[in-house]
Order: sequence, then structure tokens, then C-alpha cells
Amino acid sequence: MATTLKPFGLKPVYHPSGLDRATPFVGTNSFTTGSGSYTAPYSLSAGQTFYQFQPVAVNSSGQLTIAEAAAASGAVYGVFDGVEFTDSQGRRSVAKGASKATLDASTDIIFWIFSDPELVYEAQVNGSATTAAIGSQYNFETATGLTPASGTTIGNGGAFFSTCALNDTAVASAAQGQVRVVGLGREVAYPTGELNAWGDAYTIVQVKIANNTFVYPKASV
Repeated sequence: MATTLKPFGLKPVYHPSGLDRATPFVGTNSFTTGSGSYTAPYSLSAGQTFYQFQPVAVNSSGQLTIAEAAAASGAVYGVFDGVEFTDSQGRRSVAKGASKATLDASTDIIFWIFSDPELVYEAQVNGSATTAAIGSQYNFETATGLTPASGTTIGNGGAFFSTCALNDTAVASAAQGQVRVVGLGREVAYPTGELNAWGDAYTIVQVKIANNTFVYPKASV
């Protein structure tokens, strides 16, 4: 049972076509400015970081940025999976995340994004969800440490993990949310190791991006 809140952003799990598009560098698409030395194809505020499995967006200037928590504030471009860059010492690096400070000191930046609108992800709700959630839409959480911008870094320059969760309440009928629930997550619950189940305290669900940059949004039913 999922009795502990341990969110991990949006983790890709399968593609409805049956093709393996949830695998890094198979299902991802590259994102760059496409000009010059690719120095700033992104927009981050001071102290912000890109984390693996973080929902991301594209701003009005065509730069990659962190997705907003609510659909009313902006669409979701996809899910971040990694970045390549040449660091300040001229060394080419590949990482699952990077801070604004690191990227600002780098050039030749290429991001890798899960951007297929049909991909299905798993995410954890900051609360309980039952089978009634299927077809409903949810926004991302706004609580500290659980927002689209939230994440954790393990080790010195090591792994970068999103800690974004879904809000515990579905959006109203006919309203637009950021993701739509399509099923129950298969993720093993932490810390019990048991299978995740409907009605768990912090249910893990399967979702698709509902407010997608590439698809005309369809509101919650």
C-alpha cells in the first residue's frame, strides 16, 4: 500500500502503440535553440534546477522552462529526462539534471524531453484516489517541496530527481487540468514494497498530459 508520500514527478511507463517510447533516448526528443552555440535554450529563475521526470513547458520566447502547477497558467510541453552541455572547463557532460548556475556557465546545451502526447506516465497524488478518478483531471501540487519546480539531488553532482506530486483534489467538471488519470499505477509502494492500490493514502496513478502544447486540450468530464 502507498502509505508514504514519496513523489517522483511524471515517470514514463508505456506508449499505447506498444512501441518502446518510454525508454530514455528512444522516446525522447532533443530540444535546442538551433542557433549559435546553443547557450540559452532555457529560462530558469535564480536557484531553480531541471530534474529528471519534471514537467516542463516552453515559454513565449521559445525557451524550455518549468511547467506551471495549474492549467490556467500554461500548457505542458513534456517531461524532462536529461541534458548535454559543454561545461566551463570545456568538458562535454551528460546529466539527468542541471541547475541554472551550471547551465549559465555552459554552452552547446541540448535537452532531452519526453514530448509524445500519447505517452502514459505514473505520478503520486498528495492524497487518496479511487477508481472514480479515472477520466478526471488533476493539476500539479502547489505545496512546498511538491511543485513542478521541486526536486532533490543525490551526491555531489549526482542524480537529479523531481519530487513533483499531483494535487489531492481533481479539477471541477468541465475545467481544464494538467494531467488526466487513465488508470492505476503499477509502481511498488514505498516503504512497504506492496503493490499500489486504489484508495491508498497516497495513491500512485497513471496519467496522460491533458493540457498538452501539441494537442488541443479537452476539459475534465
